[in-house]
Amino acid sequence: MKKLLSTLVLVSCSFIVYGQDESLYSQFDKIIGPNNTKLSYGVIYKEKYRKKHRDNHNFYQDDSFKRGSIIYRGQVFNNIELKYELVDDFLVIQLSNNNQITSIIPEKSLVQKFSIENKKFINSSSFGFLEELLIKEEFSVLKKHRKLSKENRDADYRYHTFKKQEGYILFYNDNYFSIDSKRDFVKLFPNSKKQISKFYKDNKFLIKNDYKTFVAKLITSLPQV
Repeated sequence: MKKLLSTLVLVSCSFIVYGQDESLYSQFDKIIGPNNTKLSYGVIYKEKYRKKHRDNHNFYQDDSFKRGSIIYRGQVFNNIELKYELVDDFLVIQLSNNNQITSIIPEKSLVQKFSIENKKFINSSSFGFLEELLIKEEFSVLKKHRKLSKENRDADYRYHTFKKQEGYILFYNDNYFSIDSKRDFVKLFPNSKKQISKFYKDNKFLIKNDYKTFVAKLITSLPQV
């Protein structure tokens, strides 16, 4: 018993620092089970959208659970089965313990970060979950994934279809700003209107093919940054 308690204390302490040995987190989950940790704090998930075709869905990438990680209530959980719902912007986590599988929605305000399919996301104060594209000391470029739902009727059958939308966000001076157009940049940097207009004119290829790099080059070229 003393040995087991020592192991629990050691592994529990390791959660304080994000990025430590993942094997310690796995040991902790194996010892007490994920349903007995902070990760199980949430509500039971129930799909509210009826879909006619599986390839048209309301999730990021596809509607199956993927292996990922999450920082929840200040605690790191690795090798978790999860998926990201884009219409209402929430995570679904699949927990398994004692041969029982449960899907829950963790409290969104308590989710700090998560990763899925090697893509990293943060929980922003203004735009919900955002994918990290470029992180620098002075600014960050992020991407907002979303889907719009539409209810359809086919005879007596009701179902939903979904349309994908994407937007880009700049984290600058401790605030989040939408940056989907030249107008957004001019509003953010009004003293550099001419320079921004010229940069847009000279970098049309980047705008269409590598918007992340376009934003980074534009921001670093401005005198305010």
